[in-house]
Amino acid sequence: MLTNKNNKNRAEKCASAARVEAVIARLSREDSKLGERMLNAAVAGAVVARQPGDTILRAEAAEAWNSIKTVIEHHLNSEEDVVLPWAESLENFPPDLILRAREQRTRLCCLARTVDATSFITGSNEEVVKAGTALTAFAVCLDDLIDGEERDLFPMIQRSLFEESSGAGA
Repeated sequence: MLTNKNNKNRAEKCASAARVEAVIARLSREDSKLGERMLNAAVAGAVVARQPGDTILRAEAAEAWNSIKTVIEHHLNSEEDVVLPWAESLENFPPDLILRAREQRTRLCCLARTVDATSFITGSNEEVVKAGTALTAFAVCLDDLIDGEERDLFPMIQRSLFEESSGAGA
C-alpha cells in the first residue's frame, strides 16, 4: 500500500514539474515579445500625462495599454496559480525570490487597476494624467519583473526542476 502511495506522489510531482516547465517556457516567450510593447506603453503614458488634451496621444496610450493588458493578465495569473505555489512547495527554494515576485505582482495589479479605471479616450484631463503616469510606472515595474524572472527566478526554477527530475532533491 505504501508503494502505491509513493508511486502516486512521484507521478503527481512529475506532472506538476512538467506543468511548471511548460508554463515557464511560455512565460519566457511572452517576456521576450513584450519588450517593445512595454517601451511603447512607457513612452505613451509619459507623453499623454504631459499633454492630456491631445486626442492622438490619448489614442496611442489606449492602444499601448490594450496591446499588453491581456497578455499580462494571463502571464500574472499563470505565475500566481502555477509557478509560485510550486516554488513555495519546495524546501530549498529561496523565499526572497518568491516574495519579490509577489510584491512586484501586487504593485503591477494596483497600477493596472489605476490604468483600467480611466478611459484614455473619454476621461477628463486629470484622469488621463493619473492613468498615463500609472501606465508608465506599470511598464517600468513590468520590465523590472521580467528582468528579475529571467535573471533569478526562472533559472532557479530550472535548477529545481532538474534536481527534482534527476532525484538530487530527494
